[in-house]
Amino acid sequence: MFFNPANISGSRYRFDINLVSVSTLEGNDHFSYKLKDMSQTFKGDSAKSQLFGKNAGPSSGTMNVDFHGPSVMFNTGKKTSFALTTRARVFASVVDVDGKLFNKISEDFNSSDPNLPYTISSSQNMRVAINAWSEFGASIGRILYDQGPHMIKGGITLKYLSGAGNGYANINQFNGKLDKDLVAQDAYLSNTTGHISVGFGGINISNIQAADLTKKHGSGMGGDIGVIYEYRPDAGTENKTPSYKFKFGLSLLDIGKIKYKKDALRSGDYDINITGNERFYMNQLNGVALNDYNTFLSSKPQYFTPSSSNINTDYSVSLPTSLQIDADYHVEKGFFVSLASQVSLSNNKTKVYNNQTYSGVTLTPRFETKIFGFYLPLNYNSLSKFNAGASFRFGPVFIGSGSIVSALVSRSRQVDFHFGVRFGGLK
Repeated sequence: MFFNPANISGSRYRFDINLVSVSTLEGNDHFSYKLKDMSQTFKGDSAKSQLFGKNAGPSSGTMNVDFHGPSVMFNTGKKTSFALTTRARVFASVVDVDGKLFNKISEDFNSSDPNLPYTISSSQNMRVAINAWSEFGASIGRILYDQGPHMIKGGITLKYLSGAGNGYANINQFNGKLDKDLVAQDAYLSNTTGHISVGFGGINISNIQAADLTKKHGSGMGGDIGVIYEYRPDAGTENKTPSYKFKFGLSLLDIGKIKYKKDALRSGDYDINITGNERFYMNQLNGVALNDYNTFLSSKPQYFTPSSSNINTDYSVSLPTSLQIDADYHVEKGFFVSLASQVSLSNNKTKVYNNQTYSGVTLTPRFETKIFGFYLPLNYNSLSKFNAGASFRFGPVFIGSGSIVSALVSRSRQVDFHFGVRFGGLK
């Protein structure tokens, strides 16, 4: 249902309950992981070093946690089904941030670094955005057409969005030189120009706790909408609940925005001017949390000149909108194969407080019975490229990863894990 709300209509279940489920993912376009590294991946320092190692050049990455709370679907037994859902999400994205620059901000100085001096010339926005919010959804699905072997189903979800917090940082038109001072044992910036913006609304983004997701600092409305066509060749036979041979679906997910009031104490815009013989030493930023950047920047007016280019007190953060296209073929008995595509529709280039999502395609052969399921997702996406995973379902429990096979066989630029408990009553 979270993939396409039309799935709840014409369901083979009288009711279906998600008790709890969680998924978490980290992916990037530069560095890869082995299976033995996975236990350390989601720790903050490890995540930073993996995404922004010592290599130069722009790096992009994403990290998210998706928690599905108690949710229920019930089928009227005719053409209409309903669902109530709860969900909490944390989504972080980093786009085109220079790895060498970030490394010098976050890591200790290395006097033997052979890449210094290093010139940075970026016409792209280097941007970081973090969002945390909760969703409370009500869904309806209905069979729209049912004649012979052909069935068309539609569904829609309306969601109340409770925003916990948003934070972003953007560096634009950055041109400068990184060098090293062997006497001071530190790297520094010289002859540097550009523009930096930081903005925050809601909770302290630098240190998100589970309890923070229930706090409300912003609100909005959202929704999902979808339609499905099913070909059911055994319709009209003695089988009272015919299964499909082929299914094709379209859905538009995560439509909506959350409105926040910008925190003036934590938000600001600055022109970067480090000129002449001036040096800005990078160790000054060690230990400065993203939440505290505005305080730091305002304390260094000789390098960072306040700008009034963005003085709005309210701003609206869009959800990570995407178009989902999927086809599912029932091969024989419990064997199926699906092909699904995600097309990103989010705008993170000009609206830097939005998250960046990535397009991709997934081929998933699977075997399913009433009490057991095995799934083999093969995914290619524009961020972490190719990943192969495996997932299992044993009765009400499911567990798996979309990248564990890649990490086991060689390496993967993505690490993810999902687990949950759900159960239902078949017709």
